[in-house]
Amino acid sequence: MAIFTATEVEEIVKKIQTLKNLKHTSDEITEMEEFLEFRTSNRMFFELILADNNIQENIIFKQMLKMKRELEGGKDQYSVDVKFGQYMADKYLPKF
Repeated sequence: MAIFTATEVEEIVKKIQTLKNLKHTSDEITEMEEFLEFRTSNRMFFELILADNNIQENIIFKQMLKMKRELEGGKDQYSVDVKFGQYMADKYLPKF
């Protein structure tokens, strides 16, 4: 199973968004050999990209890529997970 860098994920998302803007259907994009490895190893994420017309503007997507870059930069998984969890809690849980 392939592991994609944050930059590779951004490029793939951009390509898929461009194809969608050019009126390619989800089925046509899914069948493209270019996305086979990404689609196979990231099935749910691939389907989310196909479903969301503005994934590149999605703040959670941007935060996930930011955290992925921190992992790629050498930060440990636990501290990155905690940081992302805190971000999500701050964003979606009510303050008391």
